[in-house]
Amino acid sequence: MILAHVLSSYCFLSCVAERSSDTASSASRRYARRMTSTPEAHRTHEQRTRVLEGAFRRLTGLLYDTSVTRARMEAEVAPHLAEGVTFKDPWQTGVGKDAYRTGMAGFHAMFRFDFDVRQLNVTLAPDGRTGRAMVDGVMHLKQLGPIFTYPLRTILTFAFAVADPDSPEHFLVTEHEEMWSLGDMIEAVPLLGRIYSQRFRPAFAKGFLIASRVASR
Repeated sequence: MILAHVLSSYCFLSCVAERSSDTASSASRRYARRMTSTPEAHRTHEQRTRVLEGAFRRLTGLLYDTSVTRARMEAEVAPHLAEGVTFKDPWQTGVGKDAYRTGMAGFHAMFRFDFDVRQLNVTLAPDGRTGRAMVDGVMHLKQLGPIFTYPLRTILTFAFAVADPDSPEHFLVTEHEEMWSLGDMIEAVPLLGRIYSQRFRPAFAKGFLIASRVASR
């Protein structure tokens, strides 16, 4: 009788322990699901910024790689353009979504290039509704490729707006500026680059110093 009582008690305690373990495992799984699938409404400012950094890295890859088809650009870039978007580089300026799309398609049709991102940073306003992205990298122009690839140090800036701060991936670009040095462009051209760097720049520097001495008397 005593042995039977002991065995009965042991079975009861084992069942309780097993149920407790299952309950704890279920709770752990529920907690893990909550942690790995945070609702957009609960995104922190840092999380929103990280989402935008990834989005602008992708946008840069689409805009500055001529292996990307026009249809794909229309599908993945155009939805992120504000109606009054502006574009500016050392040669030109443009205003409007239609003008931007035309220039985007023409640039891909006339040239061959890709872009190597070196640094990318997004600054997001405290309210999460506006911000600026800056991309620092090298645009590799391949017009004479594979014989010659033309590396051009380039800085891109994008001003953007977000209608819903909890959905930063649905941003709209309001300003896009492309900055590069004309001097760097000339210096990268075979033969002309050597003349520019070895003759023109030293001569200009001497002329500037002479003019500075005269002006400061």
